Amino acid sequence: MEGKESNKTKRVTIRLSPGELARIEKKCKSSTCKKLSEYMRLVLLNKPVSVVTRDQSADDLMREVTRVRVEVSRLGNNSNQATKRLHTLSQISEFRSHLEQQNSQNEEILAVLEQVKSVINKLADQWLR
Repeated sequence: MEGKESNKTKRVTIRLSPGELARIEKKCKSSTCKKLSEYMRLVLLNKPVSVVTRDQSADDLMREVTRVRVEVSRLGNNSNQATKRLHTLSQISEFRSHLEQQNSQNEEILAVLEQVKSVINKLADQWLR
């Protein structure tokens, strides 16, 4: 029967100090509840409250992986553009110039891929702990 009760028609009013309200709101924000009323209802009825925990080191690693991913994407786009240019060239002197440029970009890509490998190894080490 409790699951069918969707219309909340009764109201309960309590008085809180600003500090008490701030503490309750802080706990609510760390939970998965979307509204303060939902959080308070769960607490008052002694039901389980799901809490979100943040792992700062995992967040830092995720930011680093995102940064490296953007860099790899940028280098990949540059490489694709250079390759397309190589296929459309008609003069040998232009071809050599673009080939040298492509080689330097490939070296840059390899350096970034080494960074990706390093970050992935860090993630693996953390998850294995």
